[in-house]
Amino acid sequence: MTTRAKTSLKIVQPEIEQMEAVMQEAAKQTAPMVQRLAAHRDRIDLAVKELESERFELLSRRDLVRRQAEAVEQGLSMHIEDIEATMRLYESGLNSLSTPE
Repeated sequence: MTTRAKTSLKIVQPEIEQMEAVMQEAAKQTAPMVQRLAAHRDRIDLAVKELESERFELLSRRDLVRRQAEAVEQGLSMHIEDIEATMRLYESGLNSLSTPE
């Protein structure tokens, strides 16, 4: 049985070596493609990170502008209320004066 196993190994060994050579050649041919793919992936990752950073910055700016607009609106509302209160004082004061007849 040992002789038979050794014999079958000798028959398979050249095929294994041939397959290893084919695999090594295939690896040599695919290596540049894998490198280009990795380079493209790195560029895409960088672009995505830049876009995420820009998105964060724009969201921050939008929130700041929104807060500033709310503050301006609140300030204008206070001025309008003050003007309306002053007008009511003047109107009530003018109406309370008696007109000479």
